[in-house]
Amino acid sequence: MKRSRFLALATAASLAATVAVACSDSGGLPALLGSDGSMGNLVVRLTDAPFLTDSLKSVDIFVVRVDGRVDAADDAAADKNADDGSADGWKTLATPNASYNLLALQNGASVTLGTGALTAGTYNGFRFIIDPTKSSVTLKNGKVLTGTSDPGVTFPSASRSGIKINLSSPVKIVGGTTTTLLVDFNVNNSFVQRGNSIDKNGLLFKPVINATVTDAATVNATIRLANATNNALDLLQGTNVLSGGGNLAFGTSSACSSVNAATPGLTVRQTGTTTALPGFTPTLVVGTSYTIIAYPNGTAVQFATLTNTFTPTAGQSGFRVFNATGGATGLDIFVTTVGGPLGTPTVLNAVSGTATSFISVPAGASQIRVTSTGLTTILLDLGSQTLVAGQNATLVIAPPAVGATTIRAFLVPAC
Repeated sequence: MKRSRFLALATAASLAATVAVACSDSGGLPALLGSDGSMGNLVVRLTDAPFLTDSLKSVDIFVVRVDGRVDAADDAAADKNADDGSADGWKTLATPNASYNLLALQNGASVTLGTGALTAGTYNGFRFIIDPTKSSVTLKNGKVLTGTSDPGVTFPSASRSGIKINLSSPVKIVGGTTTTLLVDFNVNNSFVQRGNSIDKNGLLFKPVINATVTDAATVNATIRLANATNNALDLLQGTNVLSGGGNLAFGTSSACSSVNAATPGLTVRQTGTTTALPGFTPTLVVGTSYTIIAYPNGTAVQFATLTNTFTPTAGQSGFRVFNATGGATGLDIFVTTVGGPLGTPTVLNAVSGTATSFISVPAGASQIRVTSTGLTTILLDLGSQTLVAGQNATLVIAPPAVGATTIRAFLVPAC
């Protein structure tokens, strides 16, 4: 009859747990216990494989929650305490509280069940909590089979039932990356015909759910877009603005996004328009973090894709400069203690259109000042800036605003 697929688990660095559920309200998401303190986001999606029979019009399953835990779970453990998402080590990952027609989710179609933050680590148990009293099967002739109709579907008698997801391998959550868990709800094996006819004898619900895991660390890269242009920008994947990637004004940057390195599907457009800006075709490498800078080039927008692969000296911060001014003269950058003398340039002769190499600089409060190469007249004083130990940052120096004469600059922390 049918195989339905729940597409699940996308993890990316996050400090706040959130749920983004299609067709339902959002809810908070606690972190699961893991092997270290880093965090990742969880996305639970629902999709469906091709249907092989003409018998049914719809298979509507009401999904209450999706739960996960570090420890493995058998069928009994998955069904135990189905009303309590925090018992026996379970943590609630998504709370769609909505009905999904599995037959409508075919040929690659999918729906998001929820998004949230997970502590990095290895997870061995997952379950769907369904409400049998709100689930049904509709035949081609329009007859609706429920747990109380005659004929009907013999669902579990409880108001909520926990269904174990059989994992092909443990799910490893890696901070700052996306992991995908593709869950197959095998409708063909999950609904058994009673007697000689569904129309006369109904169905028996015996759920079978399997899952395969794709470790996103082997397929994804992490990107952040910084805007050094005068117009607000949107960062999109496909036709959707990425979370934290909309209406980016000058001097701001997007949230970090984990995308497939081979097929990222990224575009940039000016906010309020529908046309993608030309020239944005970043080449990404799996497992690499990137800062992408949009900056003016005459009347057009140009893009620089910079890798963040640098490990600063212990206790210090990684620092580099991207000169987007378009000027013919290079720039010297001084990173000093607040109020300290200029001394020797920290970064010498940053040329327009290029990025300098990373260097290690003291972490904490620092004063950043910019001069023309070889001179001491200060063109720009950013005042006190905080540089974080162990974190890389890019100083983007941009041309003056329209009608102004002073160059501008801002710091972009690496993902």
